Amino acid sequence: MPSDSFAKNTKGAAGVHLVVAQLSLKGYVALPTTRNLKSVDIVAFNEALDRFAFIQVKTTDKPKGGWPCHTIRKEDGWEEDLRHALVHGERFFYVFVSLPTVSQPQPAYYVVPSAEVAEMIACDVKRYLSKPGRKAERQLCVWKYGGGPRPEVIAKYQNKWEFLGLDDSTRTPAVIRAGQR
Repeated sequence: MPSDSFAKNTKGAAGVHLVVAQLSLKGYVALPTTRNLKSVDIVAFNEALDRFAFIQVKTTDKPKGGWPCHTIRKEDGWEEDLRHALVHGERFFYVFVSLPTVSQPQPAYYVVPSAEVAEMIACDVKRYLSKPGRKAERQLCVWKYGGGPRPEVIAKYQNKWEFLGLDDSTRTPAVIRAGQR
């Protein structure tokens, strides 16, 4: 039987390859990193190579437990630490992958801008800390913990590949083109 760390790593690799496959099928150039870029699992481009997105993939086969994203290391300044760890700019996205299960025969993908992930998790931590005696230190921050994604989250983020801003039709004024500063 494989070790827990091996199983975790193979699930993570499966999630990265599933996302690369989805992006490739949509006509994008999707390159998995060799895990040598901090917080980036995939770099994706449009065909013209003038729009890009950095993607971190989080994978689970237990979506009701959520997707771990960050552990708070210290009590003071936890929110700034959280945002620093999760937000890497407007071209940085998380893709949360729910692997197939008996009850869900196809993988599910949630495409979420990094700033929105940080905001949702910060709100969850604040709600947790609002009860007496609770501390932020050593808290594992999880995206959509407790029952999995709610219907409004599913509607907003599931299969929303257009959030990556790789197409002309989805371009917003905030999209940075390669070569521009």
